[in-house]
Amino acid sequence: MKSMISPQLSKLLSDANDIAQWLRHSASERDQTRHISTEQVDAYASSGLWAVTVPKEYGGPDFGYKVLSQITRLIAAADPSIAQIPRGHFHIIDLLKAVALPSQKTFFFREILAGKKFAQAASEIGGKNVADIQTMLTQERGGWRLNGKKYYATGCIHADWIGIVAKDDIGVFMHAFVPKDAPGLDIKADWSGFGQKVTASGTVLLNDVVVNEEHIIPFTEAFLDVHPLGAVSQLIHASIDIGIARESIDETIKYIRQTARPWIDSGVEKASDDPYLISGIGDLEIRYAAAVAMLDQVAGELDETVISTDADLARLSVRVGIAKVLANDIALLASNKLFEFAGTSSTRESLNLHRHWRNARTHTLHDPVRWKVNAIGQYYLNGVYPKRHNYI
Repeated sequence: MKSMISPQLSKLLSDANDIAQWLRHSASERDQTRHISTEQVDAYASSGLWAVTVPKEYGGPDFGYKVLSQITRLIAAADPSIAQIPRGHFHIIDLLKAVALPSQKTFFFREILAGKKFAQAASEIGGKNVADIQTMLTQERGGWRLNGKKYYATGCIHADWIGIVAKDDIGVFMHAFVPKDAPGLDIKADWSGFGQKVTASGTVLLNDVVVNEEHIIPFTEAFLDVHPLGAVSQLIHASIDIGIARESIDETIKYIRQTARPWIDSGVEKASDDPYLISGIGDLEIRYAAAVAMLDQVAGELDETVISTDADLARLSVRVGIAKVLANDIALLASNKLFEFAGTSSTRESLNLHRHWRNARTHTLHDPVRWKVNAIGQYYLNGVYPKRHNYI
């Protein structure tokens, strides 16, 4: 049966594909130079693609998470750094849906629909673990102020609004929004990871930054109710991994067809007739297809399920976890097999093909799949629900 796609959605997906093709042409150069990709991010954001999950009641298209995943995969195949930059933006949309007041939703969704870019500064370095947040939101001198230091602040250098996770006076996590030009806010382009080089995941310094009380929403509270915040966050990360895998496989096929030589004992005239390479590509495509099928399925479930119980949320979190493990594994495998199948000449620095493995290795460290595998096993074997946070 032919699927029905609205003209608006059809145009949106076409625009995403056009942007992906444009990004692909200069992705290697950006990786090599660590270029702060303002032009590329602005073009991506101004296309309307960053508003796909804004609710209809606030003027948005609300195309849902399956469409968001498809768009993210397209962009990630072209440049996974650019694809990762709006991850916090989409997380903020979901936070607003979950816990913001109607007046706050009206204000911030209007900003997003006007093309404003949001980013999130949550993590810090030096603490006991990722949840050890020292940044403080305090009420003093007749208002609210932020003080602290953030890192891994992906996309903040490009954003119009920065969402800061901080503790209030009694230790409850809150989420405060400040404009990028707020006095006392300093964003540094000091991310030095060997992969995902242009995500701008560096430092954010907060020195007595004044916060409008209307721009503060709960953060801890969002995870106490049955909101799929963690599941959606993981869906986006899995989609980025899938994009990396797709580009790695495509680069491998292209190199085998155009450049690679057959092995001396193969008895064939061209590498594309090597039986082991044929089987190897087949294996990658099978694993990729399985990961994509699972990702599409769980994205559809997130769109269609009315989440009303702890059991609903746990099931979806586990299902997305399975998709994330599959995506993680094919991204790492495909970007590694690229060199085994393409041969020694593919390792030349001038080709920069190793950026795919560097991106896969760096991005998949965001949240270790060993803990996802454990959570999945606990759920099916012992009936234990996953914990509620952004990482499952």
